[in-house]
Amino acid sequence: MSNNFYELFAEFRGQTGKGPSHRLRKAGQIPAIVYSGGKEATSIAVSPKDATRMLKGPLRRNQMIHLHLTDSTAGKALTKTVMVRDLQIDPVRRDLKHVDFIEVNPKLPMKVAIPLILIGKSTAVTTGGGKLDQIKRAIHVRVLPGEIPEKVELDVTDLKFGSTHASEVKLPSGVALEEDPLEAVVTIRIPKAEKEEAEATPVAGAAPAVAGAPAAGAAAGATPVAGAKPAAAAKPAKK
Repeated sequence: MSNNFYELFAEFRGQTGKGPSHRLRKAGQIPAIVYSGGKEATSIAVSPKDATRMLKGPLRRNQMIHLHLTDSTAGKALTKTVMVRDLQIDPVRRDLKHVDFIEVNPKLPMKVAIPLILIGKSTAVTTGGGKLDQIKRAIHVRVLPGEIPEKVELDVTDLKFGSTHASEVKLPSGVALEEDPLEAVVTIRIPKAEKEEAEATPVAGAAPAVAGAPAAGAAAGATPVAGAKPAAAAKPAKK
C-alpha cells in the first residue's frame, strides 16, 4: 500500500480579498491557501481543473500532493508536501471555488477519515428478515501520509443481529483506529414481528392468572388497614 504523489502546480499571489479573488477566477484560476503548522499561511493560485482532477482520484482528499510553487516576477520556486484540508464548492454550479492545503511531514502519522465500504450480503437480512443500517460512512484512523488506504472494507455476510462496533473493523497493517472502539458502525435490526413475539412471550416460572380470582387485598379476611375502626355489628330487627 503506497500513496503516490500527485504533482500540482501553483503560483504565489500577493493580493488577497474579494476583488483580487474575483479577478483571479475570471482569469481561469482559483484562490488557495497553504497552512504550515504555526508558520505564516501562503496565498497561492491554482488551476481548478487540475485540483478537481486530483480530487476525483481514488484517494480524493487524502491524496498526497507535491505542490510546486513559482513566483514568475521574483524568480522564486519551491515544492511543498501537502494534503487538502478544506474546500469551498459553489452551491449552484458545484464547481471548485477555493482550496485550503496543509503542509504535512511524510514521516509523521496523521489522523484522516477513510471511507467505510460494506461488502457481502448479510445472512441476517436475506434469510432472517432483518434490516441493516450503516451508521458511519467513514472511519477515523492514524496512519503515515504515504500509507493512507483508499478505503476500509467490512464484510457483513456473517454479522449477527445488533450492533457491530468500530473495534471489529479489520484495518490494514500500520493503520491505527482513532474512533471510540465501542461506537457502532453498522446495526442489524430484528424483524418487527419477531420482536413483538419475543416481548409477548411470558417469563418462565411465572404463575398464570386464574380467571375470576379476586384482586390482591380483595379476598375475605384481608388484614384491615392499621388504625381503621372495626365495622359496627348489625342491630337486631324490631319485633
